Amino acid sequence: MSHDCGVPVADRTGRFTDDFVWPAGEALNRTARKRLRRALLGGETHYTPRPGIPELRAAITRRLEALGFPPGGDTVITAGAREAGFVALAGARELGGGAGSRALLFPGLHDFDGVYGACHLLALAPEPIFETPAEWPDAAVVVLPVEAAEQVEEAPERPLLLVDLGERLLAGDGPISGWIPPGAVTFGSLDWIASLAPFRVGFLHAPADRIPVLRRWKQALSICTPAPSQRAAALRLGLRPAPARAKTPEKRPLPDDDSRYSLMELAARMDGVVSLGRGDPDADAPRNVIRWACARLERTEPLHPRGQGWLREAIARREKARTGVEYDPETEVLVTGGAQEGIAAAVLALVGEREEVLIADPFYTSYGQAVVLAGGRLLPVACGGRSIDDQEDFGFSAEAAEQAFSRATRPRLLVSVNFSNPTGARTGAEDTRGLAALADRGHLWLLSDEVYADMALDGKGPVLSPCSLPGMRRKTLTLSSVSKSYAMTGFRVGYLTGPADAIEACAKVKAAISGPVALLSQRAAAAALRSGGAFPAALRTMYAPRRRLLLDGLRDLGIPTAAHGGGFFVWADISRFGLPAEAFCRRLLREARVLMFPGTAFGSGWTHHTRVSMLAPERDIAEALARIRRFRDEFEA
Repeated sequence: MSHDCGVPVADRTGRFTDDFVWPAGEALNRTARKRLRRALLGGETHYTPRPGIPELRAAITRRLEALGFPPGGDTVITAGAREAGFVALAGARELGGGAGSRALLFPGLHDFDGVYGACHLLALAPEPIFETPAEWPDAAVVVLPVEAAEQVEEAPERPLLLVDLGERLLAGDGPISGWIPPGAVTFGSLDWIASLAPFRVGFLHAPADRIPVLRRWKQALSICTPAPSQRAAALRLGLRPAPARAKTPEKRPLPDDDSRYSLMELAARMDGVVSLGRGDPDADAPRNVIRWACARLERTEPLHPRGQGWLREAIARREKARTGVEYDPETEVLVTGGAQEGIAAAVLALVGEREEVLIADPFYTSYGQAVVLAGGRLLPVACGGRSIDDQEDFGFSAEAAEQAFSRATRPRLLVSVNFSNPTGARTGAEDTRGLAALADRGHLWLLSDEVYADMALDGKGPVLSPCSLPGMRRKTLTLSSVSKSYAMTGFRVGYLTGPADAIEACAKVKAAISGPVALLSQRAAAAALRSGGAFPAALRTMYAPRRRLLLDGLRDLGIPTAAHGGGFFVWADISRFGLPAEAFCRRLLREARVLMFPGTAFGSGWTHHTRVSMLAPERDIAEALARIRRFRDEFEA
């Protein structure tokens, strides 16, 4: 296995590089540091609401309305202005004309290079211009700084207008003097407050009818902005947000669709729901990790877009201990905004227009969203059909991958997720070797998603990492994070390891998407990785009896489950109810107050399956099983 995989990246990143280092900023004052530490030790280490902390969003919305922006819009919190701009442009591409559309960029943008690089990644045609609005209608999107917007008396409706607000939100200069069209999307950051610069908090604001598209792309890119960063921003702006676990759900209009996010929002408005849907560990992050990271809040340092050197060194040590493969922290490690952003960076770097990505079906839907961004094609590989101990095995079959490869026209990337989300399946060593052989023979990159690798619960030990196989180090990117193994979903730290050329390509993409990860998040991740394997082992001990209770309980209810190897989810066959998965999950929620997610959230063909989470205490799982039994009996009566 000696094939050298090239990386098609120059056509995407254009002249954009990842060598800009963000300034250090300043430390929070002592009072804010104490309050932030108290919040984190109190459990503020989980995902925040997807659009952001409500109090922070409301404060930014009020400031924008005071500047003269039309009322009635909504705000989404992002990981810095660069991510806000990228999400806004992704939304503009969807709303305004698609890939290849003309994007007009006015000189004077506060982050011109970031916007320019984002346009290249999204296959928008960036063109610096000075023309008046009369020249705009043949463009899909126009991006201009707020200073230029103030010179515009009236803009046509055709191009979507993105306004780069710069420091105007915080400057106190009074209302904007120009005309802001009702459909404009505004983006900016709080980095202009020096003490918030290390926390990387941005925002975008848009009319209510455009927010769903922007929220979806933010979700696809990084799920949510780091919880500690949002908390720090709220404190610095004089807000006193309620603890996350005490928040009242927002009264936004409820979506009519049956997606997992629609179901989550519906469940949040109902009393007494037992959630078997969540993917966020219900344990809090290790307290020693929080204390170590918070003890360094007085110190700041410049932020590198690839991640701080000390964190990349900790990642390299961790991966060598785990897989036996040694990586150069300088050139072969990239820190990302959670594994979610790692997916986007890898796919955008490695997959070209109309190139195909092979992935086991069912699959985590963020892969599909990343392939859409890249202009590629997703080639789902049907899994299941085999048996392990009388349970259907959804591990990634090398034989099925070979068959799919034989039908492919422009295959480029093979994705292996082990353990699987949503099925919990283990891809065994034999199949892993077969997938590696296919990648080598077919001249494919292999992306090995090992986010759940620490959560082996079937007694068969760790999964085999493809990068450790002979010849595969050179053509494998490995994706991981601290989110699941250390219950640190709210910190949003993931990482990619692999050959230097692939990592360089991913780093350029990452720099254009969002820039560096927040400093506090990186410090907490480094502390977690240095703490070793005791905490992941404790999580396995906690989840093992839950897994057994759930598997046995569903079996006793006549609901077959797939063979389960590890991770947090069980794949259940609800065919006996004769309902499509979406309808089943909505009825189960409304009538039994049990939340689980439909299989169609992980591939359109899975209309008779659900994903069931074990991230709830045993008493809650037992209660959920009892409710499902009553629901079944009434349904079949």
